[in-house]
Amino acid sequence: MSKYVEFFAAPGDAAAAAVRNSGPAGRYPVVDASDIYFDADDAVLAWRELSAGRPAAYPPERYDLTMVADFVNDGSAVFALPDELVLDLIKASPLRLREIAESWHPLVVADGTHIDAETATALLSEIAQLARSAAGTTNRLYCWVAC
Repeated sequence: MSKYVEFFAAPGDAAAAAVRNSGPAGRYPVVDASDIYFDADDAVLAWRELSAGRPAAYPPERYDLTMVADFVNDGSAVFALPDELVLDLIKASPLRLREIAESWHPLVVADGTHIDAETATALLSEIAQLARSAAGTTNRLYCWVAC
C-alpha cells in the first residue's frame, strides 16, 4: 500500500517518468489520493474491469499495467492508466461512476483498507474529470505512488 498516490495528466511517458522522485504536484494537473490509503495499481486494474462490466478480482488476476518508471527502493513508481479505463471514465455518467465505486469499495474493505463509498465515488469522479480535461490533448493519465 502506498502512502502517497497522485493521478495526473502528462504529455507522454518520458515526462511522466520524470516525476518518480518528487511527484507530479506543481508540474501537472493532479488528483491527490494520498489520504485514502489503498493499492493504486490494484485499484486501477479493478476499475478497468468494473468500468467494462467485467467482474473485478482483488487483487487482480490480470496484471498488465504499463510502468513508465519502475519501483525503486523508496517505493516510488509511475504507471500509465489503461486506455480502456480512461475512455470509460470519460464517457461515464455520475451514476455509472458511483456504481463502479460501490462495486470496488467492498473489494478494498475486504483487503483491510477502509474506504467508504462516498470517498471512492469522489475519487473516481475527480479522476474522470481529469480524464475529460486531458481528452483531445497530447496528455495521458498516469499514477505516481510512493511509500
